[in-house]
Amino acid sequence: MAPKVQDSFDDVDKREQHSRFNATLQAGYFILAVRAVGLDAGPMGGFNAAGVDEEFFAGTSLRSLLVVNIGHVAEGGNFPRKAHMAFEEAVTLL
Repeated sequence: MAPKVQDSFDDVDKREQHSRFNATLQAGYFILAVRAVGLDAGPMGGFNAAGVDEEFFAGTSLRSLLVVNIGHVAEGGNFPRKAHMAFEEAVTLL
């Protein structure tokens, strides 16, 4: 490890910010992997995180970040995709 890098994590708020960022990246990779094997993944925010933490992580330092539904969507359960911009509309090449 580079000298003094460990010292940058002495600040609890900074450490929490780094861990949430890294956990969010890992959640994205997890969702991509679930979808790559042919399953549907529905990430959800806005859930009762305190309730989930109490039920599943009581007595630990773990905390929930998001909940992901995994499985196969019922027939007609997907929302139709909205129109997307064409490449030429969205990108300016320099």
